[in-house]
Amino acid sequence: MPFLKVRVCQCGASPSVMDESPWWPSGIIHEDSESFDSGKIRTEFGTLYCWNYQDCLTVDWWAQPPNQSAIVGTWPEVTEVSILREDRKGLLLKINAEQIARVLPFSVGNDLSRMVRHEPWNNALQSQPVILPSMVYFTEGNDRVAVYDLAQTATGTEIKMANKLAGMLGQIHSALDEFSTPNTERRWNDRLKDIEAELKTSTLWRAPHSSATVGLPRLNFDLELLGKIGDEIHFIADSRSPVEHILCEADRLPGLAHLMMIEQQISFTQGMDETARKELLDSWLNSAPSNYNSKKALSTLLGGPWIWRYHAVLLALGEARMYGDEPLRKKSQKWLNDVSRIQAHLGVLRLWKSGLWGGITGAVIAFFAWRMESISPTIAGIAGISCMLFAILSNQIYWAKDPNPY
Repeated sequence: MPFLKVRVCQCGASPSVMDESPWWPSGIIHEDSESFDSGKIRTEFGTLYCWNYQDCLTVDWWAQPPNQSAIVGTWPEVTEVSILREDRKGLLLKINAEQIARVLPFSVGNDLSRMVRHEPWNNALQSQPVILPSMVYFTEGNDRVAVYDLAQTATGTEIKMANKLAGMLGQIHSALDEFSTPNTERRWNDRLKDIEAELKTSTLWRAPHSSATVGLPRLNFDLELLGKIGDEIHFIADSRSPVEHILCEADRLPGLAHLMMIEQQISFTQGMDETARKELLDSWLNSAPSNYNSKKALSTLLGGPWIWRYHAVLLALGEARMYGDEPLRKKSQKWLNDVSRIQAHLGVLRLWKSGLWGGITGAVIAFFAWRMESISPTIAGIAGISCMLFAILSNQIYWAKDPNPY
């Protein structure tokens, strides 16, 4: 069996030994944190739990499958174990000529095993441009290793490819829409609150969300990890990121949230103007469920793409803090500095919205004043009609000035 030289994470290694690894939270780990082999490390954001993944970097480990109750799918035939790359979620291994494996050093939930285990979701995605794991090894409610029937990976941050990927994402969301859950705006707003509090940002943004904004099963796509089968590009279902896991609850998110995470990756890598954002959004809407394209679903006043752009940038800021990524921190902070401008505009619009309720209240008062014979019918009628016209006008101005979703 060939010896695999691993750059980091020897069993019992101290945190300082692991700083070179891209998934090691070097920016937030406590200096006096326990070693990795203790099963947990302490950070500024909370505790991250881990496992002794080093064994799976050998062929011997794969030759002795763990208990069947800890496996979903078909255990692979492993002929080699070589590290293709490491990223901020973990490691990617080549295990034979036709399969790769994702190794997750930290406990980040069970999105992958749940997707493979739940047959209706799995079946709905069989004809879609997404690669699901053929096997997931999990313990204690957390996915540890996922195997994909895939020999080649790719990235897709280029604008031209991204628009195509947005259309593919819309197809996938259409396939999963029948399994959607209703709007959970309170949880989504609490999610933003939790991230803001942990990162100590000076921003605060909440949204009511429309009924067309629904939660979807998690696939956690990343433009830095795509599959290539022949000439075709596919998304790869992945785990959620450690930064999301430690900052907020494991929520279902709407399709717009996933699209905006992709947009954020492109924007910070290549840059995007209003035209590029519109093209990306339109590409997604062309294949997403029709109700996702409703005016209220895209309304900035009700959240729309902008609240999920904000969510994506908050997570990017958390990622920058977690890994000591100064360029990403600067880009995220610059974007967040403009949030006050958007919110000031929304604040003005809320004044017009209050005009709606003020007009209705005035009309009701005029009606009861007439019934109580406090004022003449003529004056009551003029006052009531004037109030209702003011309410209608205020409401029309409120919606007419709704900022574009891109």
